[in-house]
Amino acid sequence: MTLCSSFDLIVCCLFFVCIYAAWKAKRKTPLDDLPGPPPESFVLGNIRQLMREQVSTYDIKWQKSYGMVVKIGAPFGHDRLWLSDPKAIQHILQASRYNYVKPYAARFALNAATGRGVNGAEGRDHYRQRRVLNPAFGTSETRAQIAVFRKCARELVQEFENRAESCRSREENVPEFLSPAVLQALGLAAFNYDFHGDGEDRAEFYASLRDFMAKGFGLPSDWKVFCQGVMVHVPPSLLDLMIYFPSSGLAFLRRHVELSNNIARKLIQSRLAEARDVDRNDALSRIVTANRSEAERWQLTDEELSPQLATLLGAGHETTVTSLGWILLELATHPDEQRQLRDELYSARVDLVDGAGNVNLDSLPFLNAVIKETVRFDTVVPHLFRVATRNEVISLSEQVRCRSGIFIEELYIPQGTHIIISNVAYNRWNKDIWGEDADAWRPSRWLDGSVKSSGANVGVWANLMSFGAGHRACIGWRFALAEIQAFLFELVPRLNFETTKKTARIRRENCLVMLPMLSGEEQKGNQLPLRISVID
Repeated sequence: MTLCSSFDLIVCCLFFVCIYAAWKAKRKTPLDDLPGPPPESFVLGNIRQLMREQVSTYDIKWQKSYGMVVKIGAPFGHDRLWLSDPKAIQHILQASRYNYVKPYAARFALNAATGRGVNGAEGRDHYRQRRVLNPAFGTSETRAQIAVFRKCARELVQEFENRAESCRSREENVPEFLSPAVLQALGLAAFNYDFHGDGEDRAEFYASLRDFMAKGFGLPSDWKVFCQGVMVHVPPSLLDLMIYFPSSGLAFLRRHVELSNNIARKLIQSRLAEARDVDRNDALSRIVTANRSEAERWQLTDEELSPQLATLLGAGHETTVTSLGWILLELATHPDEQRQLRDELYSARVDLVDGAGNVNLDSLPFLNAVIKETVRFDTVVPHLFRVATRNEVISLSEQVRCRSGIFIEELYIPQGTHIIISNVAYNRWNKDIWGEDADAWRPSRWLDGSVKSSGANVGVWANLMSFGAGHRACIGWRFALAEIQAFLFELVPRLNFETTKKTARIRRENCLVMLPMLSGEEQKGNQLPLRISVID
């Protein structure tokens, strides 16, 4: 099938999908009585507000106005169930997790970005991939990489100090400042791969990875928001053809996957060619070893292993750079907390480092309070998407007052209901958990008893939804956390971070992850300018 005929078929089918969606929306559903905002328009519902306005703007507005269980509009009068209720989240992502799957439309986007890696897999395929990947990302495996993370962070500081001999302070775009070192650390720890090496493939792949989320998913037009909304009605076999849609974003993702797979195949073949007794600590080697030891029915083929590199690098690099950027922005905005953290890290470097240069980063209370508070307050992954595969009744954390005036403590979710789990609203506006000042950045809440139990433990770390929950939680969350700890441990004692005149223009844009961009310069991609100075 030619590209032209594929495009014509997709456009034709979208037309009929729109007619079908408009007809289907006329039917009453159990969600009709739930509270929620009026749709912004019949064509887009409330989806544009969620995807194009700054992250958290409408999530927090809806939670403040309507509570933690809200009905919002989708294109052509359809409904979405928007949730930030802890008990509901726990049930959907943990207790009844196999009854709520990623919608195929969401999986399509992830597969377009990673080439059918674990993030886009579902059912038995997801279980098989996760089973092989898990052994590489345990606690002990992560601790074995901390020295690598610290080494890359030290090299970043040394490079800045060397360039700062003539000028001890200058403005830097933090994502550009951090990205090479974070990628090098991830490449060495995950794949024993040197991104600083020569080769056109490496340079192009690094450039592609640096712009991954912004170019692939950033700043969607109203047309793209509309397409994302109606894609849930498109049959999977037809949806797969949309990868060939003439879109600059999809073309960028296709090339990114091609570059990633080229590198992945070479790395996998080199590991397979090694003797079985060769002991390597990188994650890929552990994955290949785990795959070899599995029974044949659970083993992944080489073609199934290749997309995992794009998945781990695409997710791991972008989220770590972005999380570190938000942490440094918060420290620059709150200089007293920056000084307190620096004092703790100074002491730790003297008192806690053993003769081998090792330090238990988990034992540093204020360091971890700063990280917890920032991944709570500046939630990098704002939403998760699920669809119910059967009818269920779930318990809620608090009563919901419906439009009819009745109060409910349980929620009936019909099969086929599309659900948006608001990580950002749960993390940032649940005062019963985080305290009355939940909408303020205050690391000390993690040390003074302000944080309470939700009665439903939802996340893999600190009861936060920052890394997801359940069997689909971020597989590399320990890696990401250790890398963030290590970089802060090396950067903050030696460098000072201050805001600039541009800081007030920073926007929190929804590009699947929350990226920093400057108002009026969104087309330039990730920008988070801070003044960085060497501490004498």
